[in-house]
Amino acid sequence: MKKILMVGVILLAICVSLSAVSADDSWSFSWSSSDSSSSDGGDISFDNGKLKLQDIELTIPDGFDENKTDEVLAQPANDTNGAKFSACSFINGDQVIVTKVFFLDGDEEFKNLAPSDDGSSIEATMAGIEGIFFENKYGDQTPTFEYLKDGKIVEVNAPDNETIEAVIK
Repeated sequence: MKKILMVGVILLAICVSLSAVSADDSWSFSWSSSDSSSSDGGDISFDNGKLKLQDIELTIPDGFDENKTDEVLAQPANDTNGAKFSACSFINGDQVIVTKVFFLDGDEEFKNLAPSDDGSSIEATMAGIEGIFFENKYGDQTPTFEYLKDGKIVEVNAPDNETIEAVIK
């Protein structure tokens, strides 16, 4: 009886130890090669200033660090019919870059973008890419640029136009 009780205690200790190890953020059973992935929404990877968000490649300027707490992967978009979005943000002091990619499920694609009827945006070209420019879309005095790529809407909000152009080149 003592042997059975001792084996039970040992098994319980092993289970508790494995639970504690697997709960640690730095250790997981994931075999994915990207930083984040979802079976229904692509992946997010960031390495050496190169961001890959829903298969869209962007460049994050030196000095900006990834903010993992603001990462969003394949979540429903409130203002776009049936679309989902993924997002990442990067911080350098008090400067922030926010990148978003909106996409539709299956073979559906976004076909065009148009400026808002309220005059808050205009057609523009940045880094040789045609899109829509918002001077203050989010009310934080920072510009936002949206454009179509591979049937997806790419949105970049940054401290200034030069930073946006560096991200989308």
